[in-house]
Amino acid sequence: MKLLMTIKKLLIFILLIMMPVCAVAADSSTKAKEKLTKEQEKLTKEQEKVTQEANSYYNQGVRSLKEGQKDNAISNYSKAIELNPAFSEAYYYRGYIYSDMGRDDEAIADFSKAIEINPGYKDAYARRGNIYYNLGNQPGVKIEVNQTESQNGTKDIRIRKKNKDEYYDLAILDFSKAIEIDPANKETYLNRGYAYNNKKQFDLGIADFNKVLELDPASSMAYLGLGHIYSNKREYNTAIANYNKVIELDPAAANAYKFRGKVYNEKGEDDKAIADFSKAIELDPKDHDAYFSRAMVYYVKEDFQKAWDDAKMAQSMGEVIEQEVLDEFRSSAGK
Repeated sequence: MKLLMTIKKLLIFILLIMMPVCAVAADSSTKAKEKLTKEQEKLTKEQEKVTQEANSYYNQGVRSLKEGQKDNAISNYSKAIELNPAFSEAYYYRGYIYSDMGRDDEAIADFSKAIEINPGYKDAYARRGNIYYNLGNQPGVKIEVNQTESQNGTKDIRIRKKNKDEYYDLAILDFSKAIEIDPANKETYLNRGYAYNNKKQFDLGIADFNKVLELDPASSMAYLGLGHIYSNKREYNTAIANYNKVIELDPAAANAYKFRGKVYNEKGEDDKAIADFSKAIELDPKDHDAYFSRAMVYYVKEDFQKAWDDAKMAQSMGEVIEQEVLDEFRSSAGK
């Protein structure tokens, strides 16, 4: 019994000694957690402050853009990006301005960054696709410079030419991705349809323009696109029917008259062609292509003075006419 009492007293003694140690350990753990919580709260507040500042610059950029102050808008979007490198909208709208200013490379870079941050950014795909499409429409080719730095620090510069079809392919890829994200966006189908037409992938283009008409039966641009495709396929009566529909929907559509005139010219219906070119010029007096197209018909009809007058007018507006052709117009008019 005495031994048992002695053991009990010893255990109680040990417990009394250990209790302050446990209390100290528990207290230290609590203080550490409190410190960590405070540091996290401080960091969160700092991040919120930076985010608010980035949003403030972004909103200033939006206001500047609405007011037409493009340089100020770019500056504000750039500051927003500096503060928040994951700000996809700031990249997008800065790219939008770059695109509007003709700074295509910078625009493509910004739209690409917006897509990298937000792979579902359909507008960024569509805008980048528009740039590629427009680059494909430019005469000649564009030089692409790829510059990389080797291990020894020297620059490896490779230059290659990108042809029209490559740009149209890039545009089609972007338009297709935008459609995948938003299958009801008629503008993207329309743009892809025009890219397919320029690639001479006519059936795919027809399908896209018909999809636009399914979404919007009054889309004059879809009928215009169909007119272009059927003209390129030399199905002239179907082309004319589609241009007629454009004019029915939009009587001020100068392009519809001009392109219908080109089809009439191909069919040898010169008087109808001249009437359409004249109407196109009336609606858009700065369309040098319409002037030159009418000049060609006048020349075929041997109305050489009118042909020469239209050729001169077209050239003065920027139409590129080969010197040999211009000399022929001039000499035929007795000039």
